[in-house]
Amino acid sequence: MRRWWGLASLLGFVAAFGIGPRRAHADDSVDPAAVKASVEPADSGDAPPQAIGYGALPGGLHVAAAEGLPKGAIQVFMLAGGGKRSGLLGTNHRYGQADGDIAVGYAPIDILTLALSLDGRYDRHYGLPPAGDDGYVGDPHLLARLAKKVGANHFGAQLGVWIPGKNAPSVAASAISVEIAALASLALGPATLSINAGFQLDNSAKSIDTATLDKLSLQDRVSLGISNYNEAFGGVLATIPAGAKAWVGLEGSLAAYLGSTPTGGADLKEGSTTIRGGAQVGIHINDQWNVLAFVELAKVPGVLLTQVMTNNIPLVQYDPTFSAGLALSARFGGPHKAGGIVEADCHKHNPPDCPPVIVPLTADFTGSVTDDGGKPIVGAKVELTLKNSKVDPAVTDDKGGYVWKGVPIGKSVDGKPTLEETGVEVNVSVDNKKPGKASLTSVAQGSNTLPPIKLESALPPGQLTVVVHALSNGKAIANAKIAVTPGDQKFESGADGQSTINLAPGQYKITVTAPGFAQQELDVTVEPNSVAIKNIDLRK
Repeated sequence: MRRWWGLASLLGFVAAFGIGPRRAHADDSVDPAAVKASVEPADSGDAPPQAIGYGALPGGLHVAAAEGLPKGAIQVFMLAGGGKRSGLLGTNHRYGQADGDIAVGYAPIDILTLALSLDGRYDRHYGLPPAGDDGYVGDPHLLARLAKKVGANHFGAQLGVWIPGKNAPSVAASAISVEIAALASLALGPATLSINAGFQLDNSAKSIDTATLDKLSLQDRVSLGISNYNEAFGGVLATIPAGAKAWVGLEGSLAAYLGSTPTGGADLKEGSTTIRGGAQVGIHINDQWNVLAFVELAKVPGVLLTQVMTNNIPLVQYDPTFSAGLALSARFGGPHKAGGIVEADCHKHNPPDCPPVIVPLTADFTGSVTDDGGKPIVGAKVELTLKNSKVDPAVTDDKGGYVWKGVPIGKSVDGKPTLEETGVEVNVSVDNKKPGKASLTSVAQGSNTLPPIKLESALPPGQLTVVVHALSNGKAIANAKIAVTPGDQKFESGADGQSTINLAPGQYKITVTAPGFAQQELDVTVEPNSVAIKNIDLRK
């Protein structure tokens, strides 16, 4: 049994690097040393590196990611591997399968990626006559994916067209099959969870007419990879970074066969689903090439003994029970990304759609703090106030000095600097000293020195006691409201009309109010280490 595209696809893979199942993924990454300048990414957040799989598109073995390739990028994907199964057509029946794909993907615009995959498979059967029966098949698949990022997640849809042929080179128009799927990729910390659900209208069985099918052995029918049934399918893929140069992918998928048994065809055995589970481990060789190894287990419908005896088995895709292999991918053109940073090489020719080259501008700030006698103050807390940024406080060293390095003060866009911090203020505090501050009204890129700050000794605290009575009868007024300025301190008199607070030495104004009484104001002086007592008589 021979079908077109198969031999060319398979030999291309074997010549390239070996053998393996149908779908896997690779990644696109850039060595930070190769980045010429920092560029603001088109979208925010540090997205995990792309995992490239079936059809040279982001995704895994069977589950697609809701991502497209970067605009202008061309992705080449090569896969080869093998698998085996036993007991399908009888106790002694066993077969080995070699798979290969060559695929290329291209993104003409940001939200659309197109791909062509040429899939080849070679089967060799043992244990049933004719001994050593073999066959190869191959088909092209066309894929179109729409994908858009929403926040930290991606959502999209994919259309696939499968074009089985009869004899090389030919296309059986009636056998063209179409599938459509909804895609979602959700950010879960550093990992990504991709979810698919869709439907395939499968006409592939029409690529083999009845007369031809009757001449084929059961082994060849197993190898056809075509189906008499439509499919509802779904799957999940978890892609997990494993350090800077590797990643792990875990996926599971299910395909449910739908529709009635065709006239003259065989019924599916017990159940009508194919369940697959796979794992991949990938490594970034460099910023362009990626390689990964993968394994897959599959549970597919079986074949009844009566169906074997009557030479009439159901037409579905009979995957090997176990498969494993290698995949290799490379990306050409388009922006390269590493941790959300876009390489600025595009500015060598300054294309109109190239993102601006943005370089942060930074400054260093230094200064000193002394007491009123000129001696350095050690351990003082120093805070730097900026308009657009926040930095951690500094502490003065054994010489009373402080420093901040690399403070963001603006950015340069395509070589044009813009300062966003035109002035700064420094505030200093330490026990037993009055607070101090200094300011700088003109900030420059690089080194900046603030004026020296001299802290005066704090005066010993004093106390203020307020006693509130009614002028008419001399009775104490409880809960009278007392406000002290400056400082905006507020408190209330107690049941005996009295209340005491601590105040720094200085001049203050007291305002006293109580329900049913006129407001009264008076000035008071608080001396160091003393108690100022004020008797307040309120009038009705």
